[in-house]
Amino acid sequence: MALFTPRGFPDVRACGAFYDARAGLFQGDGADDQMMALEYGSVDGQQKLFSRAAALLPLQGRMLDIGCGLGHLVDFADHHRQPFDAYRGIDVSQSMVDRAEQRLAGHAGVSFELRDILTQPLEPDTFDAAYIISVLGYAIGSDPMATMIRILRNAYEACSVGVVFSHLVEGRKPGLVFTSVPSELAARLEQELGCRAVIDDDGEDFTYLMALLRP
Repeated sequence: MALFTPRGFPDVRACGAFYDARAGLFQGDGADDQMMALEYGSVDGQQKLFSRAAALLPLQGRMLDIGCGLGHLVDFADHHRQPFDAYRGIDVSQSMVDRAEQRLAGHAGVSFELRDILTQPLEPDTFDAAYIISVLGYAIGSDPMATMIRILRNAYEACSVGVVFSHLVEGRKPGLVFTSVPSELAARLEQELGCRAVIDDDGEDFTYLMALLRP
């Protein structure tokens, strides 16, 4: 069952347990790419999302990667020569954290942590930019929108420059459970967080990105 991503989870702990189980199914050469393909569809799909995120909020300074998985954002930054001072990847799956640490052992300025920011909030102004890519589309708990906004609020308060995240557009792909209307979510976040929201939505893809920037 761990090969098939559920539409949602009752809580964050269940999400972490799912990814721990999935990681146990993939071992040996090529295992990391196989897990990534299940999440993003393909290497190309992952790289396109990272490129769109970096266009909205350039990789810089003290970077935070929420739901970091195997830490592929570090590889993207290195490949595209986007320097950063420090990178912290956090995830709710211990297996993902362990494998990310193995993959990037010895990389200067890179660290990983098992952390649920809903129960262990980030301290204000501890990072410059946060990235939450292919994470918030899962419905968590009985009120997934409230859960998502709590995560975004904490990430925004922890960053001096801003946050970029991806989400799913209502009505563009059958079977999607937790979606949003980009303009409506942007207006709500601007009002509640006091940020400036910038949307990347081509009008066709079921995934859009949004940056929440300091005014």
